[in-house]
Amino acid sequence: MKVPDEFLDLISQDSSINKNSITIKFGSKFNHKQLKLPFNPSNIPICLMNLEQKVKETLDISDQDYIQIEYIIQENIKSDEVKDDNAQEIRNIKRVVVNKYSQNRKGPLFEAALVNGEPCFVTLDDSNQNIRLKLVSRIEEPSRVLIPPTIDEYLSEPYEFQSQAEIDLYVEKARKEDNLSLYKKARSIVSKYIDQESYMINHIAIYIVSSYFQDRNSTAHYTGIFGDNGTGKSSIGDTFEAVSYRPFNTTDPTPANIFRSLGNVEAGQITLILDESERIDQNLDMMSILKTGYDIRKTVSRVNQNTGKPEKFYTYCQKMIIGERPPGPIIGKGVNERILGDIVFYGNPPHDIKEVLNPTNTGSPELKELLSEITEFRKIMFVYRLLHFEDYIPDIRLQIKGRDKELVKPYLQLFSYNINTLEEKQIYEEIKNTFTKLLEIRNEKKHSTIEYALIPLILILMEESKKRKPIKFSELWDLLQYHIRGELNKNKPNEYNTEDYGTIYRNTLTNILQKLGVRTKRHNSYVELLFDYKKIKKTASQYGFTIQEKIGDRNSERSERSERSIDSLVKNIPIVEEKQANNNAKVATRDNENGLSDAKDDLKGTFVETSEDNRDDPPYMEPSQPSQPSPEEDEQDRTNTSLYRIGKTDTWGCEKCNLKGDKWFMQKHPCKGT
Repeated sequence: MKVPDEFLDLISQDSSINKNSITIKFGSKFNHKQLKLPFNPSNIPICLMNLEQKVKETLDISDQDYIQIEYIIQENIKSDEVKDDNAQEIRNIKRVVVNKYSQNRKGPLFEAALVNGEPCFVTLDDSNQNIRLKLVSRIEEPSRVLIPPTIDEYLSEPYEFQSQAEIDLYVEKARKEDNLSLYKKARSIVSKYIDQESYMINHIAIYIVSSYFQDRNSTAHYTGIFGDNGTGKSSIGDTFEAVSYRPFNTTDPTPANIFRSLGNVEAGQITLILDESERIDQNLDMMSILKTGYDIRKTVSRVNQNTGKPEKFYTYCQKMIIGERPPGPIIGKGVNERILGDIVFYGNPPHDIKEVLNPTNTGSPELKELLSEITEFRKIMFVYRLLHFEDYIPDIRLQIKGRDKELVKPYLQLFSYNINTLEEKQIYEEIKNTFTKLLEIRNEKKHSTIEYALIPLILILMEESKKRKPIKFSELWDLLQYHIRGELNKNKPNEYNTEDYGTIYRNTLTNILQKLGVRTKRHNSYVELLFDYKKIKKTASQYGFTIQEKIGDRNSERSERSERSIDSLVKNIPIVEEKQANNNAKVATRDNENGLSDAKDDLKGTFVETSEDNRDDPPYMEPSQPSQPSPEEDEQDRTNTSLYRIGKTDTWGCEKCNLKGDKWFMQKHPCKGT
C-alpha cells in the first residue's frame, strides 16, 4: 500500500489489499497494531463501513485520523482496481444511513432494526403467501447504498429482536390489533404516567399511534405542552419518547441537530421532541423548520460547508414542543397556528416514567412489568406499521375547513375505518370529541391575537370609507390606542406598548393590515387606507366575525341602513378599556377632527362573533334613550350573573365576553353573563 510519508505515523506501508482481505498495520501513533478484515472489491461501500466500525472498536482514534486513513485506503483501491471496468462506478457509490425507506411512499417499506445485535432492514416478504417479514442487509440503488444504523448511530432506543423467530411471534400479535385497539393500549400506558385532563391524555395517545403512520399523511400538526416548572412537562415528553415512533428527544434544540436527524433521503425519519423550547422563537432557522415541517412535501435548502453545494433537508415529522410558554404571538404566529395543545398543571400520576425506564435492577417487580408492557407495545407497533403501511385509508368529509381541517383530518381518517362494534364507535367518538376540544382551545387563542383586536376597528373604518374619503392611517392608529389597553412610548411615539400584544410598531403595522385585506397608499401629507371588501370579509370569518349584507349591496355606494350603529359596534370590540381622562379628551378631539364622532349613520352590514352557542342571535337593537338604573339597581354593583358595575359609573361589564355598556344593553347582549 502506498502511504505518503507525512502519514506514516497513522498507517504503515506494510498494509496491503487483495481480492479477499485487507490488512492494516497502523503506525507509531497506534503502537503498530494490526487489523485484518474480509474484503470484496464489488461491494466497497459495505467493506469500508465494516472497516470503520472495526477500527473504532479496536482503537481510540479521532474522526480526523480515521478519515485520513480511509482516504489513503480508498486511493490505493482506485489504483489497484483501475483495470476493472466497473471500478469507477463502484467508487462513485456512496453509503447513506437511514432509519426507514419506502422510495418516498412509492415502494415497499424497509425499517431499520437490530436482530441478534446486527443492524438490518425488516420488510414484508412478497415471495411468501403467508404474512411474514424478512431481513435485508442493505438497499442498493444505482447511485447509492442505503444501510441501517449501527447501535451507536441510533438517535433513539432501537427496535431490537433476538431472532427471526421473535419477529414472527410479533407478526401474530400485530395481526390481532387494529388502529382503535392500539389507541386503547396507548391510552392505558399514558394514563399511568400522566395526570392531566382526559382530552390531553387522549391526544397524546392519538399522537403516539399516528406517529407510526406520519409518513402516510400529507400534513401533521404539532403537539404543544406548556406550563410552569413542576407541572410534569418533561414526564409527558419522556412518556411519549418511550412508545412513539423513533423519537429524538433534544433539549434546547439547534437547527444543525434537526437537519442531521431528519436527513435528506426521505421525510418522516423520526418523531421530534423539542424540550425546553422557550427560546425557539428567537432562532430563525428553527422557525423555518417548524413553519415548513408540517407538510410532507416541504424541504429546507442549506449549503454543505465541505462541498460548497446546496443540499435539501426534509423537515416533516410529528413534533412535540415542550416549554414554559408557546412561541411569541407575533414572531411565532405561523408556528402557533400549527400547534394543538394546552397548558398543563401539577398532577400526581400513579407511576413515575423515569423510574420505569431505569434499566438497572433498582426497582420493584411491578416496575419491570411496566417496562415490559412498554417494550411489548413498541415492538407490536413496529411490526404493525410494516404490515399495514400500504393499507388503503378512505377519505372522510368534515364540516370544518381551512387550517382546522388540515390539522385534524389525517388523524380522524386513520381511526375512522373498520368500525363495526358499539365499543369501536364509542372510541371513535372519544377521539372526535378530543379534537373538538383541542380546536376550541386553539381558536380561543385566536381571540388573544392583535389581528383579532384589529378586525373590528378595520370594519368600522371600512364602513366609514363609504361615506367619506380618504380614511387616514392616523385614524386607525388613534382608534387602536383608544380600544386596546396600553401606553405610547414617550420617547418613541411610533411605539405603542400594549399589555396583551406586546409592542405595536406604527411602521410595521401596515404588514399586519395587508394580511387582513387593507392596503396603504402614501400621499404627500398622509397615508390612506384602502379596503378590499372581499379579502376583509374572508379574513373576518376566519377569526369568527361575519359581515351580514343584502344581495346586490356590495357594489353600491351607500347601503340601506341596518339596525346597528357605529356606537353599538364599538361596544362589541373584543377589548375595550377605559382610558385616562386626558387620553379620552385627546382621542375625542382627534375623532371630531376626523369626523368619526359625527358618523351616526347606520352601517351597511353588521358583524357578530360566531360561536356554536349563539350563531342565530338577533342583532343588537340600540335603544332610543339610554336606560337609567333605578335606585335599587344603583345600589347593587353585581347581578346574579357575570355582569358587574365598573366603579361608580353607569357602565357595566361582562366577565365572560369582556363587553361593556349600560346595564340594559348588558342584560340583553348575546352572552347575558350566563
